[in-house]
Amino acid sequence: DGYDFDSAWEDSKVNRREKLIMDCLTDTDSDGDIIWTDKQILSTELKQLAGFGKGGEKNFQGITTELMMKTYLVTADFHRRRNKKGAEYGMPVSVLLPPEALWGYDAITSAYNESPYESWKRIVYRIKQLYPDADKAEIIKLIGKEPK
Repeated sequence: DGYDFDSAWEDSKVNRREKLIMDCLTDTDSDGDIIWTDKQILSTELKQLAGFGKGGEKNFQGITTELMMKTYLVTADFHRRRNKKGAEYGMPVSVLLPPEALWGYDAITSAYNESPYESWKRIVYRIKQLYPDADKAEIIKLIGKEPK
């Protein structure tokens, strides 16, 4: 809807638990302006930092999924946890970041006025660049059919 997260918060379009998570991913500069952190925080660590889990807030997975569906969060990478000696262990865990931290604020806000169809076409074009052998049916299965 053309809202950055802060505007959505000010207009009550996101909830308090979403704000708890997003606040862990922002800093402020010397002018007090919000800057999006690009710190590689594992989602398991983000859960604790935001106060979710035992004795705290509930439904971390549901809230992060909602933030991802609203495109306020994206999966930036996967990392394995490290033990006290620094050795990796276990299954990889996602690193969640705001898209602004990955691609820059200007790149994100430039797409605010884009129609869903225009966005869909750009996604299809990019997938075809990355995977030239993918056919249209496979792409549609991945991203969904053309919006009306």
